[in-house]
Amino acid sequence: MTKTISIIILLIIMTSCSGKSFDSNKWKNWDGKESFIRWDMADDLINNQELRGKTQREIETLLGKPNNGQNSSADLFYYDLGPCRSGIDYGSLYIKFKDEKVVQVEKHCN
Repeated sequence: MTKTISIIILLIIMTSCSGKSFDSNKWKNWDGKESFIRWDMADDLINNQELRGKTQREIETLLGKPNNGQNSSADLFYYDLGPCRSGIDYGSLYIKFKDEKVVQVEKHCN
């Protein structure tokens, strides 16, 4: 019973420590050592940075080069968010463009 309570408290602490303000320099210079930094900044980025309507060039200035790999196309930028705050999954930020302007931004935990 005590072990279960300890695990629940630990999970609550781990999931509640998010919500960092977006910082372009920290985002672009992320090396993966601060595991949750991008994941934690992503909500502020999505909700407060008015990404819709920005050009691909403006997004690259703000976030750096995308991590585009297999999931990429000319109209989709992908950014690695590092580990999610739940489970062992890793997060991704997808930015979709139409006519070279942002039309959709999504944060995923895969």
